[in-house]
Amino acid sequence: MKVKIYFLADVFYYSYYIEGFYKLCGKNKVEFSRKEFPAFPERTFAAIIESGNKKLKIVIDAYDTPRISHELLEWCDIYAKVNFNHNNLPSINHHKIIPIGPSFGIKIWNMPETVYFAFSNYIKSKGEIHFKRNFFANYWRQYKRLELKEYNKYSSIEDNYVYFISSLWEKEKNTNSNRANFILACKELEGVKFEGGFAPRSDGNSLDLESHVSERISLKEYLERIKKSFVVFNTPAVEDCLGWKLGEYLALGKAIISTQNYNMLPASLVHGQHLHYVSNVKGELKLAIEKLRIDPEYRVFLEKNSKKYFFENLLPEVVVKKLIKEFL
Repeated sequence: MKVKIYFLADVFYYSYYIEGFYKLCGKNKVEFSRKEFPAFPERTFAAIIESGNKKLKIVIDAYDTPRISHELLEWCDIYAKVNFNHNNLPSINHHKIIPIGPSFGIKIWNMPETVYFAFSNYIKSKGEIHFKRNFFANYWRQYKRLELKEYNKYSSIEDNYVYFISSLWEKEKNTNSNRANFILACKELEGVKFEGGFAPRSDGNSLDLESHVSERISLKEYLERIKKSFVVFNTPAVEDCLGWKLGEYLALGKAIISTQNYNMLPASLVHGQHLHYVSNVKGELKLAIEKLRIDPEYRVFLEKNSKKYFFENLLPEVVVKKLIKEFL
């Protein structure tokens, strides 16, 4: 079995799935190609799986928007969608679309490999890439991420420590409000030591939430602090998407407090089993945080089940295996 990936794929957004193909098929069976594909838009992740005389054409769509690309949907046999929403299904070919749940950026190549793939795929473009700076930047961003194994390392939990850091979005008022309410709830609870807040925006605009703006830290430090936190908070982000935070939290096996998710998952996340759902009301958030603080048995139960959910539904090779099961 061979895997050919469209050479202009966004390796920052889709490194997660490239890793899945590596794990399942072997690194030497995966290559980037141009000639077998139409001239898709830059950043598109499309793959052709070949086994004997059989071919399977796959698109993976990890964009925040629930909208579907009709061009890609018509081309492929399977359209794997991170932010799958029934309200945005097209009238035709919707049977090809399947929900695959959240992912996040990971490091899959060392520096020599990163440079090699960046320049070899650039050469394949014959100078036709319109956004050259972004093309190369995505290879660098992939390299600056952490390997998936870093999310499996255990770090002791502190019973009163909460760390939370997130972006401020200019247009996503509900997301900002939900996150601000969680920050306030933590700060107002006695016995909770809170660190973090909103990461400063590059334009300096605090969107009237300057009292909650924190400092930027490295990705490695972020991960270590999240591991120590006895609880984490999730809420839909840009266009109500399943953000990277949800994928990271499940990979880490955290006790998650979350507002309701809008997009469909490969399997339901059940309240009281995989996570703890709340409204965006500060009082309800306080009750949930305190429950997890004083009830370690419930907290550990959620942690075990969130990790189990990740391994059963979101592990890169599990996602890819579901897509190419007819070849296995």
